[in-house]
Amino acid sequence: MRDLRLALPVAIAWAVLAVLSSHAALLGAAAVSAAGAAAAALLAAHLLERCSAPPGATGPSGDLVGRLSRFVTARRTVAALRTVGLGAALACPLLAGADAVVATDLDTCDSLTLLLLGQAAPTEVLVTGCDGQGVLRSAMLLRVTDASLTIGGTASGSCSAWLDGSRWLLACTELEVAQPQAWASWAAPLRDGLLRASAQLPGVGGELLPGLAIGDERRVSPLLRTAMLDTGLSHLTAVSGANCVIVVGIAFQSAAALGARRVVRVGAAAAALAAFVVLVTPEPSVVRAATMASIGLLGIVTGRRAGAIALLSLAVLVVLALQPHMATSVGFALSALATCGLIVHGRPITTVLARWLPTPIAALIAVPVAAQLWCLPVLVALDARVSLVSVLANLLAGPAAPLVTVVGLVACLASPLAPAVAIGLAWVAWLPAAWIAEVAMVSQQLPAAQVPWPVAPWGVIAASAMLALVTIAHARRRLARGIAAALVLGLVVGLGAAWPSIRMGTLADWRIAQCDVGQGSATLVRHEGAVVLVDAGPEPARIDGCLRTLGVGRIDLLVLTHFDLDHAGGSPALAGRVGLLVHGPLDERALPTVEELAVGGAATQEARRGDAWQVGGIRVEALWPMGEHEPGNDASVAVSIDLPDAGSGAGTSAAAGDGEGMLELIVLGDLSARPQSRLLRAGIPPAAVVVVAHHGSADQLPALYRDVGAVVGLIGVGENDYGHPTDAALRLVQEAGGVPLRTDELGIIALAVDESGVRVWSERTVSTPTASAAVGGSP
Repeated sequence: MRDLRLALPVAIAWAVLAVLSSHAALLGAAAVSAAGAAAAALLAAHLLERCSAPPGATGPSGDLVGRLSRFVTARRTVAALRTVGLGAALACPLLAGADAVVATDLDTCDSLTLLLLGQAAPTEVLVTGCDGQGVLRSAMLLRVTDASLTIGGTASGSCSAWLDGSRWLLACTELEVAQPQAWASWAAPLRDGLLRASAQLPGVGGELLPGLAIGDERRVSPLLRTAMLDTGLSHLTAVSGANCVIVVGIAFQSAAALGARRVVRVGAAAAALAAFVVLVTPEPSVVRAATMASIGLLGIVTGRRAGAIALLSLAVLVVLALQPHMATSVGFALSALATCGLIVHGRPITTVLARWLPTPIAALIAVPVAAQLWCLPVLVALDARVSLVSVLANLLAGPAAPLVTVVGLVACLASPLAPAVAIGLAWVAWLPAAWIAEVAMVSQQLPAAQVPWPVAPWGVIAASAMLALVTIAHARRRLARGIAAALVLGLVVGLGAAWPSIRMGTLADWRIAQCDVGQGSATLVRHEGAVVLVDAGPEPARIDGCLRTLGVGRIDLLVLTHFDLDHAGGSPALAGRVGLLVHGPLDERALPTVEELAVGGAATQEARRGDAWQVGGIRVEALWPMGEHEPGNDASVAVSIDLPDAGSGAGTSAAAGDGEGMLELIVLGDLSARPQSRLLRAGIPPAAVVVVAHHGSADQLPALYRDVGAVVGLIGVGENDYGHPTDAALRLVQEAGGVPLRTDELGIIALAVDESGVRVWSERTVSTPTASAAVGGSP
């Protein structure tokens, strides 16, 4: 419990900084207020402690009991006041540091000098100069035009800068990049050497090896990355505490084996740690883990031992002081919470499980359980789903991870001096890497690999309650009962969240779905674990609810046809979940949307006719725009989507002829009749399904729909004053041989497209003689 004397105040300071970091104008005043609150709380605690004397042994027993009760209450109040006071005191310098970041005014600089910490945008950078004046600020470089980045390189040029809370975001043009500085120049050949050594390794194991060894995910495919995320194995490619422990331990023990003194051993370990951070780049998890290891090494030098929780708390405090924007970093929060879970509950859960299992297996299970339990409130706030296979996947993959890390790191170090040795070591590391990758791929396909969970705030409250049950039971030495109670609560909550999908009978093999997002559009295509989403509807909650109902978490490719609110307003719900964003022409209203998705890790590309993207087995091709267009409806990105692996002439039915050569889907955005006419002249392929343009407006070209010849016309529409969908739009779909299906009547619409035709499921049933006879029925 002594560790909590520091942990709780640090948690309070972190929470205060996180809440206020989005209010830049309040940071200075908040720092002063925090100092005042700290002084008041500590003074009140001191006065209350002096006024509450311990009870004596004289006087009636009833009076003694009352005095004892008041004394205990006073002691608890004093402890609470001191905790709050210390938390406010720690928040004061953190808020002041954030205020200093905000006050830097990088947006007024004509030219910035940057120290690069990554090889591709978006990446972390350090701003070291503004118009020739020295400055030191952390920032995120979102975009760069025609410049090759290198870790440790110095870049200078013109950049647009703006604040996101207490973090500076940059978009740079005309950037000149110099060679890496001496302290970093040695690392790039090592990273590239490991890539070369593993280049000939077959399959997903070759893709994953550099990520497992040094966190280099440049070769990891979107399909494998999604599988690692869905199965709870992505932490293996995020270099963190375990990797730092391995490096520090090897360096420390090697120096000890040579007979070095304690100070020399610590120096060797610190040098190895610093080199490792440069090698793998300073991601949030690396920064936190390296800081924690550094504080631990300092404790060895001074001879002072600190508890693990206190050590973690100090690491968090140091990171927040140096980089205030980390207060709202999800990656940093998950890293700290997972470490805390391992410290607090890793060993106790192992002890409980060891009653029925061998201790090594119990430990392997306890590690992911403890980490996921503590991370669960944050995870479900980001994505209201829970993985039921993550523990099994970690149990199978966990033992192989240290071998890949150690052998892969040795191969990395050997690559410049002995390439043949590096290749041999890479082959040794390939086998466990391939095992981990296959575990992820197979686990992702298991039934209920991802199950729904209530959306925030209820999902977060439920997850927090599960953590509280386990923590309270542990404090009372009844951990097994706490785990059982948490499992029961999780089962009840999970079944409640999954009940809509169970009741509605979602097609297990659906390929195309039209989300019910109100007056807006959002179309999903899914095949063999890959997911494409075209548009995001008007509201984040609506698209998030649809994705949750359909069991979709990660979006490999997001197409925003244009940036009207009814097509792009829900995109904030997708931040951090998108691999590639394809969009139409940009204007001022589009930039915040694109930047937010880019900050979350999405690559971005503007679409032109003829561009094509392959995501797993899904091929997406841009049909429009063609030439130059002003942003808006008539510049909407129109796409065709095909599943060549599945034999997509699947749209066969009486309405569609034999369907030979048909694509699965065409999405037309909000194109009016005029660009539809140009699109028709340029050529448009037939398709089994079409998303009717502009929510079924009257401004359509019947000839285009006749050429497409779709069996089904999907219409994303809600309550509106425009008369959508118009009778004319419904009629042209029918006259072209298809059945119009509208979300305002049917809710979510899911389609299974295969050799037998198009089968339809809808969230709601209506008394209309629509799709069931013509398209295959509604289960």
